Amino acid sequence: MRIAICDDDIKYVNDVERHLKQYFSEHGLSLDLSKYNNGTDLLNSNINFDIVFLDIEMPNINGIELGKKLQKSNPNLILIYITAYNHYLDDALDLGITRFFDKPIDSKRFYRGLEKAIEKLDQTEVQIHLKNSKNGIEIVKMNDIIMVEIENRKTKIVTKNKVYHSNNGIKTWREKLNKSYFESPHNSFIVNANYITYFCKDHIILDDKYNIPISYRKRAEFKKKFMMLLED
Repeated sequence: MRIAICDDDIKYVNDVERHLKQYFSEHGLSLDLSKYNNGTDLLNSNINFDIVFLDIEMPNINGIELGKKLQKSNPNLILIYITAYNHYLDDALDLGITRFFDKPIDSKRFYRGLEKAIEKLDQTEVQIHLKNSKNGIEIVKMNDIIMVEIENRKTKIVTKNKVYHSNNGIKTWREKLNKSYFESPHNSFIVNANYITYFCKDHIILDDKYNIPISYRKRAEFKKKFMMLLED
């Protein structure tokens, strides 16, 4: 996995590096790590990283503008901000960041957040048994699925690029979508929490366009899980 750290304070670069090496060693994962002390060098590297850890207040270009430029050339990039300047949180959230950590780093929270970020990069694929199709089966990446919805006893699967209609019922999809980022706010839906862009007590919005109800029975439990996701 290709990861970059960019911070003009070498103390925090070394701190993030230490945490990353410990996590990847304990989990038997390969780590290709690059370190930068300014955003210009990171941009000029022309490397497509999987995850980039950024400070916000840096010389030449701040972390928010740097994140925008990096995502423009690499839309699948996961950004994680580690900063002492919390007043930038709203700007950072507009970039769809995965995590926002305070300085100094809390180790337990860092490892939980890193685990969630790696999970988001998961390339696990799942089969969709298509309704009214000669081809019969389509293969999609699990983390590309935005939601599954009951449709006339069958199911509709909405992904980033396409909508599918499946012969499988919702129960089958609950068994297939066994990653922690899939939740069921309502018996008629399964949603990918990574795509939640708005949350209130009785509904959520996915990917800025899909309005999904939260059933009364599930409101307390769903809110608790959503707040845990934000805290991580």
